[in-house]
Amino acid sequence: MKIPYTGTSVGNIEQYRGRNDPEALKAVAREMEALFVYEMIKAMRDTVDDSSKDNFGKSAYMSIFDMELAKLLAEKGLGLQDLLLKGLRSADLKEKERAESAPSSSSPRREEHKESHPHKESRPLDAMPVKGVISSHYGMRRHPVYGTNKFHNGLDIAAPAGSKIYPLKDGSVLLSGHRPGCGNIVVIDHCDGYVTTYAHNKANLVKAGDAVTADTPIALVGSSGVSTGPHLHFEVAYRGERMDPMKVITRG
Repeated sequence: MKIPYTGTSVGNIEQYRGRNDPEALKAVAREMEALFVYEMIKAMRDTVDDSSKDNFGKSAYMSIFDMELAKLLAEKGLGLQDLLLKGLRSADLKEKERAESAPSSSSPRREEHKESHPHKESRPLDAMPVKGVISSHYGMRRHPVYGTNKFHNGLDIAAPAGSKIYPLKDGSVLLSGHRPGCGNIVVIDHCDGYVTTYAHNKANLVKAGDAVTADTPIALVGSSGVSTGPHLHFEVAYRGERMDPMKVITRG
């Protein structure tokens, strides 16, 4: 690409087309500064009354002279090259950023891969299985029905009957059924050593073998089995050993 300037040119910069290396950017900045200086000298000469101004030979000669002078001044540097080079580098960087952030036409947009989930409620990972109030902690306690001191293997969360119960995290349903004392119960294997239990349910919403996520309702809060009111009895075991559920859940 040649850039003409009143019968002459700053230089042939075709060789720099498509190049973004420092050498090419510096050369283009130098040519642009030379152009600026040339136009400045030309403007100054236009203010001088020259009766022989229409002489083509002299005009061409002076134009060449002015261009060489402009190149010489540009080589010495007027400080413009640094500013121009900075601008060129900034523009090149922005172009690269746009190219990297632009979605590829050969691959679908990320949003197109998202699967809508009918029960999606944006629950935090390892949140409490149901929204409610903790009514009984893990450990020794006086049994609310039998009145005897007995170790409580889980965490009781009082909540309105019919409230949705969610699993601690993704997993597979090991058991969905009924047990004496526990009432309706769901047991989930999380495939990482953890197994969780959800008891006293009003109704179970999953069956054995179902794959579930942290956003899948697995049961409804109830008072089935031995219970004094609607609540969830929640147990956590790691590699066969029961543990305090409060160690693995958040209040989110």
